[in-house]
Amino acid sequence: MAPGNWNGKNFGGLHTGTGKYQKGGPYSMDGQRFKKIPNYKFEEDRLVKYIGTHKDFIRKSGKIVSKVGDKHRSGRSFIKIKLDDGPIVYFHKNNLRFV
Repeated sequence: MAPGNWNGKNFGGLHTGTGKYQKGGPYSMDGQRFKKIPNYKFEEDRLVKYIGTHKDFIRKSGKIVSKVGDKHRSGRSFIKIKLDDGPIVYFHKNNLRFV
C-alpha cells in the first residue's frame, strides 16, 4: 500500500516503518539493551538507579523500601524507592537498574 493521506494506520501517511519503535534500536539508551528484570529480584535494601527521562529524577539512585503497611496502593511493577537525597517515590520497574 502506497503512502498517502488516506493511509491512517501508517503514522501520518508515511511508510510502514516510520515512527514506530523509535527508541528500541541498538543505538538507543547509549547502546545498551536491557533484559526484563523479574519482580522477585527487587528485594528490600537493594541499591537501584533511575534510568527514565523524568526531569526531576535523572541520574538519581536510592534503596528499595518495603511496601508492607502502606496506605498508598500500587501495582506489583511499581517499586517503592527511598532516594539518596531524601524523598520516597514509586518507580516502574522498567525504569530501574541495579547498581
